[in-house]
Amino acid sequence: MNFKTVVKTSYHDIPVEEYFDGACPECRSLVLKIRSSYKRLLPDLGAPREKRFLRIKINYFECETCGHSFSPKHLDYPSKLEYAPSIIHYALERYFRDNISGKKIAHVLKNSHEVEVPVDTVNSWIKRYSTDYLKSVNREKTLEHPESIKTVTIDGTYTSTGRDVIGKKKPVVSLSLTKQKNGTYLLTLSEMRS
Repeated sequence: MNFKTVVKTSYHDIPVEEYFDGACPECRSLVLKIRSSYKRLLPDLGAPREKRFLRIKINYFECETCGHSFSPKHLDYPSKLEYAPSIIHYALERYFRDNISGKKIAHVLKNSHEVEVPVDTVNSWIKRYSTDYLKSVNREKTLEHPESIKTVTIDGTYTSTGRDVIGKKKPVVSLSLTKQKNGTYLLTLSEMRS
């Protein structure tokens, strides 16, 4: 086998045309002049042993019709964003699905994906984006009969929602409901201790 030990660096370019329609936001004129141009560089999640960056082209325009100066913003990459959304999503996936601490997530990002993220940053993502992430996951897991299970308690142990357990390992109890072909429901209980 040929194992790679050299880290490869790659770039993915995002041109202005991808997020800007070419019209002045004030008068909708298409006669624009580029005043300045630069590229934002964001670390992105690449394959193992690959350092990947997003290069977002930013132009500062001036409308020749009304004189309005502006710079269009990419909705997926706000100006204060320091890492690509794929890295934030990866951190949330590992935290909630695999029950991995923020410190371990930062370690894996650095050693496997060549992305250096401070542990405090990973923990702040978990606190900031947990609600939205859990809502999106719960939308994927909707039951046909949601009235059948609301909350589950077994010997005083509750299912883990991941709230306020940053960096802590807790027992996780999982309860799933599956509809059988004959119309009955199969209730499955599993417990995982870390």
